[in-house]
Amino acid sequence: MEPLRIGLIGAGGMGSFHARTLATMPGVTVSVVADPVGDAAESLAAELDAVGMMDPMMLATAGGVDGLVIASPDETHAELALAAIELGTPVLCEKPLATTMSDCRRVIEAEATVGSRLLQLGFMREYDLAHRQLQESIAQLGRIHSLRCVHLNTYADQRTDAAIVNQSAVHDFHTIRFLSGADIVAVTAHVTRQESGGIRHLIVLCTLSSGAHATVEFDDHGFAYDVTVEVTAEKGSVLTGPQVRAIHRWNGQTQVNIGMDWFGRFADAYRLQNEIWVDSLRSGVTVGPSAWDGLAATAVVNAVFDSLEKGGSSSVSLPDRPSIYA
Repeated sequence: MEPLRIGLIGAGGMGSFHARTLATMPGVTVSVVADPVGDAAESLAAELDAVGMMDPMMLATAGGVDGLVIASPDETHAELALAAIELGTPVLCEKPLATTMSDCRRVIEAEATVGSRLLQLGFMREYDLAHRQLQESIAQLGRIHSLRCVHLNTYADQRTDAAIVNQSAVHDFHTIRFLSGADIVAVTAHVTRQESGGIRHLIVLCTLSSGAHATVEFDDHGFAYDVTVEVTAEKGSVLTGPQVRAIHRWNGQTQVNIGMDWFGRFADAYRLQNEIWVDSLRSGVTVGPSAWDGLAATAVVNAVFDSLEKGGSSSVSLPDRPSIYA
């Protein structure tokens, strides 16, 4: 059997991680790496014995690969995904799907025209052991009353508000949807701490289509990288378990190293995500988080900014869902 040929767009930290992970899988070869930063593309391509190029769109439109990974800047995702979908090339796209609702709709419409899914979106928490265990426990607890997501980041520099919400907090919005099985229909957002005029600490109160409520608490400059989720339901509550880490005893103290980076926390989830995507390339059936999930998350992001701008609650509006996402 011929190895699967994977094309990679984006040779930065996330793209490099995807490429190296995929390259270790049996029957998989990363054959082309594209990045406008030529040195980055050539360096990673040389490491993987692949072809390096500087034009991502040329790779997306050329074909010649069995699957395409998009790990480029957020604003480029939609156009690259559309080019691949037009060719019938399956895609693993990092979140967000797009930075605008109009671009999200274009991707949705492209897949609907094809008549089947071709894109898996990189909401990797669905493959994280702690989140999967939580999901299994929720199934035994009856109707969900509330969810609470706490997300601590460790960025030293002030990021833009768009990056904070669209790149990071978006994971929490999707977590609420996939754990509850309900859509977020309204949000009220509050910035409780600002630095250099931008968001540091954000709280978002969410109303769900099921009648349940959820809270997202996000801190971009936390004391460690940590993600926890707690769910309260009819028959009890459940909390994500702590990560298994060594316990240090010294100088009259007991200490556990939480960690400072999200790569370490979710590395196993990313690997499993990539394995499942490769399996889907072989089966011809795309699974996992979808373009529709990306659109729904972007709609929540937009509502958060609307709430911050005007104050008070902002509704989340979604178009009709095509049958391929049922």
